[in-house]
Amino acid sequence: MALNTEAAPLMNLFELGVAEGKTVQYDQVAKHNISTSIANEKGTLAMYSVKLQANPEIAYMLEIYADNAEYQIHRDSSQYQTFAKVSPEILTDHKKRTALVPQFLGDRKIKQTATTQSRLVNVTVKPEHNIQFSKIIQAEMAQSLKVEDGVLAMYAATKQDSPNDWIFFEIYADEAAYQAHRETPHFKDYLKQTDKMIADKHYTAIQTAYLGNQGQLHFIR
Repeated sequence: MALNTEAAPLMNLFELGVAEGKTVQYDQVAKHNISTSIANEKGTLAMYSVKLQANPEIAYMLEIYADNAEYQIHRDSSQYQTFAKVSPEILTDHKKRTALVPQFLGDRKIKQTATTQSRLVNVTVKPEHNIQFSKIIQAEMAQSLKVEDGVLAMYAATKQDSPNDWIFFEIYADEAAYQAHRETPHFKDYLKQTDKMIADKHYTAIQTAYLGNQGQLHFIR
């Protein structure tokens, strides 16, 4: 389902601790949850499972739903109930949910390969520059998807309880696509325009586990 709408999708980022020795079981359950949801729930727009590169027992799940009603449909599904049932066995007490406000969401249908890469970046913008920063990043991400075949997904969102804190989640076909993106005029222009706007920037090195989406998502706040 292509979603091109003014209504903001529902978006969450979960940080989960995986119990020692349970990473393989977690990956299996997460993959089943994602693949079944994407196949059967058209309102489940994207679900991505990634892990901290330095510690695979810290997992992240980025989820995007068309709206809250579609999110509730997912939570009532058999695959989610399976995930919830086994969670006490495979997860620790380390659980953190970050509710996000989408600012730009754009993607292609993901066909994951061994080379597919995901990127997670946190950026804190100076309050007086937040509106202008939003316009710049929206234009940069839209151009990236338009002209770069190796860019598979570009998402920018702010934290619901902290609108100056941004999260970028990006997916590339491979390392070469990511490096090519960094050399594009629009990316370099973004860096130049926003250099004085950013108070802090943190890159979280992650490894891709399992990625699923409907594809053709396009949303600009």
